[in-house]
Amino acid sequence: MGTAELQEEIKRLLGKLKWSQKRLGREFYYAKHNDDDSVEIRRYEEKAKKDLSRQSTRPEVLQSYLDIIVQHNEFQKLDIIVPIYRRSDVLSESMERGMVKISKLISELASE
Repeated sequence: MGTAELQEEIKRLLGKLKWSQKRLGREFYYAKHNDDDSVEIRRYEEKAKKDLSRQSTRPEVLQSYLDIIVQHNEFQKLDIIVPIYRRSDVLSESMERGMVKISKLISELASE
C-alpha cells in the first residue's frame, strides 16, 4: 500500500476507535518508551498529525502506526479485521498488484 492508502486506512481506524491523531501519537510514544516525558509526547503527537497529512511520509512510518493501532487492546475489543496486503516479493508484479486490489476491495466492503 502506498502513502495515501495507508493514511486513509489509519484515519478510518482512528474514527472507529474514536481517537484523535494526537492520541495516536501518544499511544505510539507509550509503545516505544517506558516513561512519561510530556515534551516528547507532544512532539510525537505533532509528528503523527503531520505524518497523516503529508504526501511525502514514508509508507514504513505509516505501517508502524498501523501496527500500534491493531496491537492496542482497545482495537482488539472492536473485533475489526484490517485487510492490508503486505508485499511478499515472492509473487510476480502483476500478482502483487492484484493482491493489493483485493485487499482494497475488502477494506471498502468492511467499511460499509
